[in-house]
Amino acid sequence: MLSGFSLLTMSCVSKKKLTQSENKVEMRDAEIAELQEERDSCQSKQESIEDQMMNYQAQIEKLQDDNENTLRLSKDGSLENASTRNKVKRILKDVDDARLADAQNFQDSLNIAFEENIKKSLRQKLGDDADFAEDLHVKVHQPLVEISIGESILFKSGSAFVNPKAYPLLKHVSQVLNSESSMMIRVEGHTDEQAVTTKSYVKDNWELSLKRSASVVRIFEDKFNVDGARMIASGRGKYVPVSDNESDEGRRRNRRTEIKLAPDLKTFMEILGN
Repeated sequence: MLSGFSLLTMSCVSKKKLTQSENKVEMRDAEIAELQEERDSCQSKQESIEDQMMNYQAQIEKLQDDNENTLRLSKDGSLENASTRNKVKRILKDVDDARLADAQNFQDSLNIAFEENIKKSLRQKLGDDADFAEDLHVKVHQPLVEISIGESILFKSGSAFVNPKAYPLLKHVSQVLNSESSMMIRVEGHTDEQAVTTKSYVKDNWELSLKRSASVVRIFEDKFNVDGARMIASGRGKYVPVSDNESDEGRRRNRRTEIKLAPDLKTFMEILGN
């Protein structure tokens, strides 16, 4: 009887352990399935963001003119290929050595090549005002693009009314803005440190820089149908100079309006949130 009782007890214990083991396996399988689902979700979000970035990059390319040196995405979304390298070499052969010295890798060289292509394209839109082309600058830090337009191109001295001769240039930029809804636009006005004249209709450089950025935003919205919800106008006054204010040349460089293009981070955050 004792032996039978022992066997029965051992049988019950073994069955209990078996049930516990089966439960552990089921829990592990459930955890694995949950992790796989999370992995698939993350992968899907990553692919969605990559698609957004590729689409954004494709629209930025439109700031360039269409010619043999135009930089384009390859079918796999890559820019680093033999064809692109050859184009970059052709573009950079005329670039100042001091500027090229800042390029630490191929991506840096590619950004400079993009800058040169976009700058050349925008300068051609100035037409008869090509003499002021040196007051137009482009900086690319992919995926960010900054277009700096000097006062001589957009405004008369002390004025915040956009020169109609600058419309073709702004139209070219607006066509890119309208082609990509996930692109956000920030327009910043900048001045030198000299005070505005007492006869001016603006109070100070703060007001002048803000009115100038607002004027550009209004041109984009009212004349070229860019969605105002995607734009920000700001005035930085004299406080973000790119040159000294001791010389005429330095002050001329500081009087500028910057148009900054960037992907809409809210869109990416919504993708991640979903």
